[in-house]
Amino acid sequence: MITIIITSFGFVFMQLATLLQTYRAKLNRHCQRPQLEAPLLVAEYISAGIGMAKWYERHNNPLLQEFYLKNTLSELLEQIADPLVDTAIRKQCMDQLFKPLLALKRFYKHHHTSSQQFLKLQRDACQTCQQFNPFY
Repeated sequence: MITIIITSFGFVFMQLATLLQTYRAKLNRHCQRPQLEAPLLVAEYISAGIGMAKWYERHNNPLLQEFYLKNTLSELLEQIADPLVDTAIRKQCMDQLFKPLLALKRFYKHHHTSSQQFLKLQRDACQTCQQFNPFY
């Protein structure tokens, strides 16, 4: 998933890509102390995903910007839907789901005149949260 691009920002890009892979691996395994680690782990994963999207935004690549925003959102939704993931991580994914949704809303408002794509993503996120809510 790491792409080598020779620019002055290439080092930053590789750091963010590595960071994103690290957090994805941590989300997929169980934390030793999920109540303490989950909020920071999920927040840092979202931050890394949005950071990648911002990097592509600065370099005028809206296709990859949208990809990383959608990828971050879908990874959170997968963690929410997976019953094997610790409840603390699932709750944090639900609590912080608004961050990639707001970034996607901003993206679609800037790049597309129609908000249909965003509304579909938002509806899917709401349905997933209602269906797999561990606290319901």
